Amino acid sequence: MNRPLANYAVCELVHSHLRQLCYNQNKTIIQRGLYSGKVARRSMTQVLPRNCPRCGVPIVPGQRFCANCGLSSESMQAGQPPLKNQQATSQYPEPPQSKVTHDFSQKRAPRKRPRGIAMLLLALSLVLIVVAILVVVLPSGLHLPSMGGSASQSPITTMPLDATVTYAGVEVTVVNAQQSQSFLDDPKTSTDGMVRLNLQEQNKTGVKVSWSYYTIAQLLLPGKSSIGPSYVKEQPAIAPGATQSAVIDFAVPASDKISQLTLQLGAANQAQMDIPLTGKADLSKYAPKTTKLNGQMVYFGLNYTLTSATSSLSISGQQASKGKRYLTLTLSVDNTLSQEAIAGSPYDYIRLQSGNTTFSPIASTLPVSFATGESGKTGMVTFLVPQNSTNFTLILLAQAQNPGDQASTDFQIAN
Repeated sequence: MNRPLANYAVCELVHSHLRQLCYNQNKTIIQRGLYSGKVARRSMTQVLPRNCPRCGVPIVPGQRFCANCGLSSESMQAGQPPLKNQQATSQYPEPPQSKVTHDFSQKRAPRKRPRGIAMLLLALSLVLIVVAILVVVLPSGLHLPSMGGSASQSPITTMPLDATVTYAGVEVTVVNAQQSQSFLDDPKTSTDGMVRLNLQEQNKTGVKVSWSYYTIAQLLLPGKSSIGPSYVKEQPAIAPGATQSAVIDFAVPASDKISQLTLQLGAANQAQMDIPLTGKADLSKYAPKTTKLNGQMVYFGLNYTLTSATSSLSISGQQASKGKRYLTLTLSVDNTLSQEAIAGSPYDYIRLQSGNTTFSPIASTLPVSFATGESGKTGMVTFLVPQNSTNFTLILLAQAQNPGDQASTDFQIAN
């Protein structure tokens, strides 16, 4: 008679009573003989093949059935051959599997990134922005100084110059010239050699004057080739009576010495001035020159005296045209009449003649009228004339109210 199975745990799986092997929670195998009815216990420890011998799917240790074809572990140990040209089916029903459902009605809360990662992403974004700016700016001609942490200013050689010329009525002094491989404070510096000119501007006129060194300054190199400024630090204008500084940088090969260079002031269509950077340049030819005169004329009952003539390359706020210079005449007028004398506008009745060419005034401070008994009333009349002209005639034209009243005087100036 068979022994009762009360002491043994009930099988977890639902199988037929004819099955010889079943498993319980205590991992004990209960084997029941088909004929003898004897019950025996043995350890559950079994060695399973790595892959299912029927379908080839990998087997997890302790697995009771093949997850793909349902082959039992006993059959695996027995070496069940694989199925051919047919789908594998299990001899025994597979254990029920729970159905997994997902609820997507609610959004999952975003997972917070660590603070360190956020800071890293911000830093990378800033780097990308800087790179993008450099990609856009560098092709347009911007030259940046060395980015290295150990960047330092190359040695600078300074040569005092103290050379002064007058441009557009403003005194411009080249204080000194500096030479270096590069200048760290120049955003457009070259690394092959730079020359810097430190300038001082003094406006002694009564008008505000403006210009740009980018358009009026050139540097003449050995061989007379010229280059424009690579960088300028300047004010947009200089007020009357003001004094200010400016800096002009040129990209000059380090092999060229400062003493071999010449600063040229003036645009291509203007009277230009060359300033050799030797420290002892003679610039007297660009200075205004005044010739004392004593030309007497009687006009409209007034006594006119031409007292002086001053030639210059500039007047207040203006630079002479190329090949020309300004000639400013100073006149003194005495009114010996017993009434006020109205001579009219100097632009209408005063002319200057040189050879066959007659010039009209471009500027004048001479009064239109002269009070009764007024004596020594002065004024100036300015003309733009060729630089090589030296002989002139000042003409006071006859006017409609007195056609026969005309006066003139000849004079000569130094070239």
